[in-house]
Amino acid sequence: MKVAFHTLGCKVNQDDTESLMTLFRERGYDIVPFGPGADIYVINTCAVTQTGAGKSRQSIRKAIGYGSGIVVATGCYSQVSPEEAGGIEGVDLLVGMAERPQIVDLVEKYLADRQKRLHIEILEHDGWIDLPHGLVSGRTRAMLKIEEGCEQFCSYCIIPYARGKVRSMPLERVVAEFKKLVEAGYREIVLTGIHLGCYGKDLGLTLDDVLRELTVLSGEFRIRLGSIEPTDFTEGLIRRIAGHPRICQYLHIPLQSGSDRVLERMNRGYRLDYFRDLLQELRSMNPLIGIGTDLIVGFPGETDEDFENTLEFVKEQRFSKMHVFRYSPRKGTPAAMLPDRVPGKIQEERSRRISEIALQMSRAFADRFIGRTVEVLFEEREGLYWTGLSGEYIPVKAESGQDLKNKVCQVKITENEGERLIGVLIPDTYHSAVSFTKKSGDSEGI
Repeated sequence: MKVAFHTLGCKVNQDDTESLMTLFRERGYDIVPFGPGADIYVINTCAVTQTGAGKSRQSIRKAIGYGSGIVVATGCYSQVSPEEAGGIEGVDLLVGMAERPQIVDLVEKYLADRQKRLHIEILEHDGWIDLPHGLVSGRTRAMLKIEEGCEQFCSYCIIPYARGKVRSMPLERVVAEFKKLVEAGYREIVLTGIHLGCYGKDLGLTLDDVLRELTVLSGEFRIRLGSIEPTDFTEGLIRRIAGHPRICQYLHIPLQSGSDRVLERMNRGYRLDYFRDLLQELRSMNPLIGIGTDLIVGFPGETDEDFENTLEFVKEQRFSKMHVFRYSPRKGTPAAMLPDRVPGKIQEERSRRISEIALQMSRAFADRFIGRTVEVLFEEREGLYWTGLSGEYIPVKAESGQDLKNKVCQVKITENEGERLIGVLIPDTYHSAVSFTKKSGDSEGI
């Protein structure tokens, strides 16, 4: 039988979908593109914003419209709004977060008796919910989810209610899964989690412990880190990351607002001085480290003064990338009950202004690499050029007649064309990734 998947939302959701694909493959199902003709449609939904929930409903209805197979909804939207998702005419199964390891059994049970079911439980599990890791041929980059759940409860966020409390993959399992990915040929492995910086909270471990174990493994690879909250950085973690040759020198650290007053209403747990000091420390160890962030504009009660303060703080911090979101209320969160809503037109204007600054900062950061040499993991050919990402998360292209797919090469940057840097390959620097052989004493740190 043929199964089609559609994924909405974050990198963690993408990783979850690959795991679900693996469960179906192991039982003899064929994975096909999301379109007409499949026997089973699985939509991995998102609930982080009202837009995400709306797109989830649209994707569910699109699958129903194909009219050729059963429709299964899973993911965050299905978990937090099961009555709404399950009430869509044509949905056959809802599978909650805790039930995903049994998704194939649940589908086969439905195929046998055609009884619609909503399999949603409250996430109260203490241990790691195990899913196989999906290996996708032809890719250069793999995601490895090592943490699940969040207990921060930012006032605007529905995710803790969808994903439950912090649960961490056992460290020995992390190492084993990481080795499998390296042996399978992936040259960049992205560590992800819902609250990645809280890895090990339930195990008496930290993210620094994970990096200490992984960076000394033999093989050819580099590590990229998913989003880390500003309050999760320790001195040890900063020292481990900054300048390490096997860790991509790009960090995504969500700011959300440049106003202390708004941060307090968001329940973010830090003030701007803390965030400023953190970035200063990171840059003192590596002045060229890329730092991206998330920003919400139009949060309830955000005044013109709050927004202008945000603009000034963002300019001061010179982020290399910035994702700008307009606030949308999520039912069930404290922020949804706050007064002083910011009108949509004002949100739109604020988003436009700060997005323009984000583009300027991104280009200014890229300009700093003109005349410098960067290491690029190449992924695709575009005409005479190969394209890929530097460790700093900058798109780069370079001309070459060789097959550079899945190779890390040193590139001398010559110009910035706006969206990508252009460079020249340095001869005799082609290899498959940073190679390293473990030596005695290496596990003691940097």
